[in-house]
Amino acid sequence: MGIMIKRILFTFLLILISGLLQAQNIKQLFDEGKSYFDKEQYALAIGKFQALSGMDSDNDMVRYASFYYAISAYKTGDRTTAKNLFRQIQSKYPSWGVDEDLNYWLGVIAVEEGKVADAFRHLNQVSAEELAPSVTALKEKALVHISGVDSLKSLLTEFNDDKIASRLADVMLDLPVVEQDMDLLEALQQNYNLELSLSLEGIAFSPKKEVYNIGLFLPFAYRNDSLRRVQLETNWTTRMYHGALLGVKKLEEEGIKVNLVTIDTRDANRTLESMINSGQLDSLDLILGPVTQSAVETMTRFSREKKINMVNPLSSNGEILIDNPYAFLYYPSNKSIAIRSAEYAKKHFNKKKGVAVFYSGQADYERAKLYKELIEKDSFNVTIFMRVPADQSVKIQQLLIAETEVDKDSAKVARMFAEMDSLRAAGDPNWEKYTERDFVRDTLRILPDSLGHVYIASDFSSLSTSALSGIAARPDAIQFLSSSRFLAAEQSLSFGQLERLNTVFVGSNFIDYSSANVAEFRRNYINTFRASPVKEERLGDAYLGYDLVVTYGKLLSEYGKYFQVGLRRREEVPGTLTEKLNYRLTNDNRYMPYLRVKDARVVKLQDQ
Repeated sequence: MGIMIKRILFTFLLILISGLLQAQNIKQLFDEGKSYFDKEQYALAIGKFQALSGMDSDNDMVRYASFYYAISAYKTGDRTTAKNLFRQIQSKYPSWGVDEDLNYWLGVIAVEEGKVADAFRHLNQVSAEELAPSVTALKEKALVHISGVDSLKSLLTEFNDDKIASRLADVMLDLPVVEQDMDLLEALQQNYNLELSLSLEGIAFSPKKEVYNIGLFLPFAYRNDSLRRVQLETNWTTRMYHGALLGVKKLEEEGIKVNLVTIDTRDANRTLESMINSGQLDSLDLILGPVTQSAVETMTRFSREKKINMVNPLSSNGEILIDNPYAFLYYPSNKSIAIRSAEYAKKHFNKKKGVAVFYSGQADYERAKLYKELIEKDSFNVTIFMRVPADQSVKIQQLLIAETEVDKDSAKVARMFAEMDSLRAAGDPNWEKYTERDFVRDTLRILPDSLGHVYIASDFSSLSTSALSGIAARPDAIQFLSSSRFLAAEQSLSFGQLERLNTVFVGSNFIDYSSANVAEFRRNYINTFRASPVKEERLGDAYLGYDLVVTYGKLLSEYGKYFQVGLRRREEVPGTLTEKLNYRLTNDNRYMPYLRVKDARVVKLQDQ
């Protein structure tokens, strides 16, 4: 064999051996790197995979080393390196068959970088069934911080994706109704099979009218005799009616036409049933009232059957709302007040002391009971849970200041006996200087510092007045919490006392009597009826009649007969004499700011 042939064979053997050694080295590095990778020791895995990824080889282990290197880089927080590596693999191995995996990881990185369009470009190329849930979650995560309607419209045009359509609908429904594109919302609902509450069940649209018929259902008890007429002029129902008349006039000044129809519900069963059967009430667009139990039951059925909205102006009883999407409460329900009150107590009151809860009767029991349940779940201890009728409210004050006799400290008693024994031994004829009464002391029946706060689960001011008088007479500091409903310009409670005792109220349709709107209303009322409007406790009044007619009259004008179609999409709507109303996803008014008296004025607390 010639020398040349030997050299060729030798070189070939060297190449063969080198190739075998290289393959052996690649496998060893890959196995070591994969072992670290499987143990989630990504930094160590990078050291092995990095050496392999730079090799120019068709070896599967080299390709996979690049892929695992990219994932390891991502897992260690190096998104830039990971992204570059995934792209290099796409370019270097275009026919490898891992495009879906690469696009998935590039989509993950794009989502985290906030590059929504890039994320959808990559994720839309991932069709593997096992990755579908993750892809959906990633798309939703990418969209959650986009709140611009135009940006979402642009994305929807480019990608035509149902997740973008859903996000666009959510963003639009959060806008004021006047800014919502109803045509687009309906198109989204139809084209992307979205379940959007754009209308009521059985109501295709909310008709608008030139003139709206509003029925005011109150127990007027009309009579012809002059004595009854004088009595009627001072009745709360008449004042409420007078306020409503001024409301109609105010709406007319703003170009809104309302026909106010008054219905006397004093004889509810006979009169209302007759009117219902005759069809006289079918043309109503809104029912304000009624307020008596039998009339409420009758009109609630009528409201539901005829699909006419009704607003109860006085009650906080949430049972009125059950199974009737057309029934509303002007005030928050007892349940809503209890929840809002408990939220404040849990955040601001001392949980290590007892709690006293007072309510006036069955109408308040739901509020009291729910409040008790909610705060006891948060480590409070309700030591007093008591029904106190409004006409017996003094019992609360008596309970808070009542005293009892207890034995004095045993060491002090022993010293007193020792003193008398010493005097007797000395022959002092007046040695018995202490009486039986001297060996006891008076103390509060509810021991000082044993109560953390008092909660009044009633809108009767007499309960709050009694509780606050009792708290003021005690040597310890007790917090006070209640609804603000009874607060009025004519109230008997002193603002100075409320401020001194740091009382807190859950705002329940509170009227700021120093506002310009209230001043205008009072001026017009006095000029028209030659009397001052009076805020009655728990009853209707001129303020209430005016606020109801103007506020809901504007809602009718803006949204049509079924104004809840608009209300359910708005966080809040402005009131007229009250500040705001909130009926979002509910039929009771849940705008309830926390209030406190400061500088002789009721102000909202900043901590809401």
